[in-house]
Amino acid sequence: KLHFHSMTHKMFSKSAFKQALICPASMKYYHDSDEYANQNNNDDFLQALADGGNQAGDLAKVYYGIAQGSANDIDVLDYETARRRTDALMLLDEVNIAEAAFSWGNCFVRADIIEKKGKVINLIEVKAKSWDPRKDSFWMKKAKAKVETNIRPYVYDVAFQKYVIQNALGSEYEVRAFLMMADKSVVSTAECVNQHFHLVTDGHGRNRVERDETADTLRTESHVLVPFPVDDVCTRIIEGTTAEQMETMGCTFKEFVGEMSERYVKEDWTLSPVSDRCFKCPFFSNDKTPGMKDGRKECWTVAQHFTEADFAKPSVSELWCGQLGNNPVKKKLVESGKFFMDQISEEDIPVQDAKAGGLSPTERRILQVALTTGNEAMLEPFRKNMRGEAYIDAEGLKKEMNDWKYPLHMIDFETTSVALPLYKDMRPYEQVAFQFSHHVIEEDGTIRHEGQWLNTEKHRFPNFEFVRALRDSLSKDNGSVFRYATHENSILRAIHAQLKASYEEDKKELMEFIDSITHYKVGSGKSEVTIAGKRDMIDLLEVVKRYFYHPSMKGSNSIKVVLPAVLKSSQAIVDKYSQPIYGSVIPSLNIPAEDPKSWITRSADGEIENPYKHLDEISAFLGVSTEEAEEFDTSSQMDDPMKGTINNGGIALAAYTKLQFSDERCTGALAEALLRYCELDTMSMVFIWEYFMEATR
Repeated sequence: KLHFHSMTHKMFSKSAFKQALICPASMKYYHDSDEYANQNNNDDFLQALADGGNQAGDLAKVYYGIAQGSANDIDVLDYETARRRTDALMLLDEVNIAEAAFSWGNCFVRADIIEKKGKVINLIEVKAKSWDPRKDSFWMKKAKAKVETNIRPYVYDVAFQKYVIQNALGSEYEVRAFLMMADKSVVSTAECVNQHFHLVTDGHGRNRVERDETADTLRTESHVLVPFPVDDVCTRIIEGTTAEQMETMGCTFKEFVGEMSERYVKEDWTLSPVSDRCFKCPFFSNDKTPGMKDGRKECWTVAQHFTEADFAKPSVSELWCGQLGNNPVKKKLVESGKFFMDQISEEDIPVQDAKAGGLSPTERRILQVALTTGNEAMLEPFRKNMRGEAYIDAEGLKKEMNDWKYPLHMIDFETTSVALPLYKDMRPYEQVAFQFSHHVIEEDGTIRHEGQWLNTEKHRFPNFEFVRALRDSLSKDNGSVFRYATHENSILRAIHAQLKASYEEDKKELMEFIDSITHYKVGSGKSEVTIAGKRDMIDLLEVVKRYFYHPSMKGSNSIKVVLPAVLKSSQAIVDKYSQPIYGSVIPSLNIPAEDPKSWITRSADGEIENPYKHLDEISAFLGVSTEEAEEFDTSSQMDDPMKGTINNGGIALAAYTKLQFSDERCTGALAEALLRYCELDTMSMVFIWEYFMEATR
């Protein structure tokens, strides 16, 4: 056992319980959060805005008639004040309370909503999770006594609260448990539910929701959040009769709560066995958390006697697993005591045949191990296609590219799906396509930013106009259309279904356009057939996976990782785009010809920097500095996203959500930043094409 001590007394909260379920050893790092780095805390505002949990919690308060700042809304942090206010309210025969506080033994919980009706206590835990009562279940289909894996953490959370509150109140009360989630079977009758709840950051760095003055009208509209009864499931969990408890906790629920809560308050920390789950541990330090301790390194140092040199070695966590998923492959490696890439043999890699030309998934994994470790024998079958550090199958790639029809069209979408519908007549988590970018490549190599579209109207459902604009941008010729990964195909098929159920006058034409550039499956099992349009989009990601690999990618095929790898592999592209030609020689819809851009820059040590790192901060489009942006509006219009950069899809969807309730000036800045980001996504696809052309000449 490892023993640590601090002066701060903390009780075993529901957050600590959830952390213990993930990994008992990590309770220490959660407990001492002021000392240990937690990567889950980075971009906290943006993640909260994208997840929608805060807004969902406040909508639940609306449904139960709890006004912000009222006596029934216990918005205080310290245990004692919260408990005293709860105790006073619980004296009432009937009352609804938000953030009610209860303690029992070493345990302390804050319930999202308590609905007290005499001696009956309805405990409502609110989650911004999708749930479809038409097909979802709390129990596994093939193991009726087991709680379904995907819903398990949420139900256990409620069970813990029920257990503590029931014991705190005593047997004279009956505590009934509910899990309130976004019901995907409900269509919103309200206009723009999401926009009633603005997420802001207070002076202490805490995220909170500002509810507008008309939010209470949502009580009379269709309820997109529904409390689903889980009392029977929770009771069986507490009784220890559900079948997953030994594999989940190694003991029964009550034993687990008793042991973990005692350890937590006594700060008696015991390491857990190392497993593949450790690769997902967020308690590690990096350049975003300077001065913070590294919990993951601390664990592995004690449990596996790792040295600093070991931490510098390539880990099996880097191995690309693809459709096999991480668990089966990495779990087996760790269980066999293989933690480093140089311990992997070809026999450790599952056989997975190729569905098309180029590398099979198995060969790609072997290639990754060979290049990462310098294993010459393992690398031998791939040597003929090595160019410097990179693997590029020029012959296979050329055959693939011969089927491409010019002009080539590179497209990328930005989309969102949130718990609280952005527009009327939408269901929770229904897809919204709010933006696309489109680059064109002519056969002579001419490149231009051909088209883009972004919805900036706050009360307009954008999907159908999105498709109209995309059709107009792509319908000038019959050239090949490219996407990166499956997202664009999935989104267009979802909009196809929306069109089918709509009353749009041109829905037939729009559906035919979607059919022409997408594919879908009909039937099932052996009778399953894929129907592909005559111009079905080509997945550039699949081309990359079959013909190109660079060791700097470390098993990732994200375009934001592939782009720097391409730049490392082509001096010609680096030389070309180190010049300020983008916007002038290569026309752009966002970057003016009189102020063209150089996409390639180098760091102080001479390394080529990822272009995504040099997208302008949102504040740049306000016409003020970042420091001035901080003072632009201290109410709700200017907060964290306005000070950052939109450089990944998660931030983009958070920015679009923010755009829906910003004032005109902030809307313009967010829109400009979104356009620049999406433009780089399709330009990145152009970079990849240029490298492939260079390699196949």
